[in-house]
Amino acid sequence: MRPTTLSILLDTPAAHLFGERTASAGVVLTGTVRLSLRTATKIRRLHLTFSGEQAISYIPHHHSSAGPATRNKRLAYMTQDLIQLGVPELYAAGTHDLPFAFVLPGDLPPTAELLFGHISYSVQAQLVLTGLRSSCVSKVPVVVLRCPGEGSQWAHSVFDALSVGTQWDGRLSVEAAYGSCSVPADTTLVLGVAVSPSEKGFSLLALEAVLKEIQSIYACADDQEGATGVGSVVHRESRLVARKRLAIGAFGTPLDGQNEFGVELSVPPAFAGVQYECESTDIKVSHQLALTALVKTPEGQTIEVVLPAHLFVLPQVSIDGVADLPLYELSGDDQLVQSAESEDQPEIYSQNSSRSSHTAIDSQVYVPLTDLPPYSLPVCLSCGKEDISVLQCRRAIVSKNQIPPNAEIEDMCAGLE
Repeated sequence: MRPTTLSILLDTPAAHLFGERTASAGVVLTGTVRLSLRTATKIRRLHLTFSGEQAISYIPHHHSSAGPATRNKRLAYMTQDLIQLGVPELYAAGTHDLPFAFVLPGDLPPTAELLFGHISYSVQAQLVLTGLRSSCVSKVPVVVLRCPGEGSQWAHSVFDALSVGTQWDGRLSVEAAYGSCSVPADTTLVLGVAVSPSEKGFSLLALEAVLKEIQSIYACADDQEGATGVGSVVHRESRLVARKRLAIGAFGTPLDGQNEFGVELSVPPAFAGVQYECESTDIKVSHQLALTALVKTPEGQTIEVVLPAHLFVLPQVSIDGVADLPLYELSGDDQLVQSAESEDQPEIYSQNSSRSSHTAIDSQVYVPLTDLPPYSLPVCLSCGKEDISVLQCRRAIVSKNQIPPNAEIEDMCAGLE
């Protein structure tokens, strides 16, 4: 057994950012650094870092011999000391839990595993000991998810049903429908298909549904690859996400009146075959659905009728339309203290349920009001202030764990007189 072990436990599996990047609510990322000491140990410092990076490399189509182009940048870098650097402190043998909180800005691009790179975030803890012992380092990934809010380009996909249709030569119509324009990852959607001929003699040979992902890189002001202008696409790659073919047989099935079929399409898990919708200053990820009906005409000709559609792959919480926000209480010195875990989400905290049996060091997480992310809400009827954060308004402290994305501040202040 090692004399000292260090681990990081996040309170939530992912950090959800709601709304457009230019006017989005940030989020407070909380967790615990668990320090296990075999013997009493002098500790000089415990340093914590939240960082994010974008690493992109691609071969420009017009300069294929010039080598790869890169679009690498640091997206975030925040630090804090859980044990301040100074005179070494002696910690008793056993397990010590030290809570932490990072206020993440609302304009972060989401975590992404791309065909030409990645966007990733992590929290790292470094424990500095005294004497001849080496330092301990622990690092865990942080998944950042963007959930579109009202007025965003994806917002309609949560509410609108998918419905597309076309005709062939005025003699055959093909329609496809699904209950929503958006789907979560790691799910199976059943696409309803209706094939209706206007005359007898048509036979359906096969139906095929294909979900394709398109990943694009935008030009930026300092591009050196000769892009035509800011906002133009300088590189694009695509991949097959899911495919399902429903073969009817060599002779097919006769079509008479309106014929209905169901095609099941399995969407793989996120970051393991599919990426959520994403758009930032550098990249865009979108998805296209195509349904193909292979039909034999009365004249014996085999035709393909193709129905294209946009399908949005979004996080489940975005489709559910409910944001899980932390619960805060007002404390002294212009600070808010994050309360205990939510009773509505015991599964998130189950991995940390044993904290009470360990030595807790300042078990409450204090967040300065000035560090809280803006929520871009209208005038508060209680205070009359404009353009303030819900959490910065003392008369409108959030008193619920779950608040719909883009909720009006008037609605939340109503019961807080």
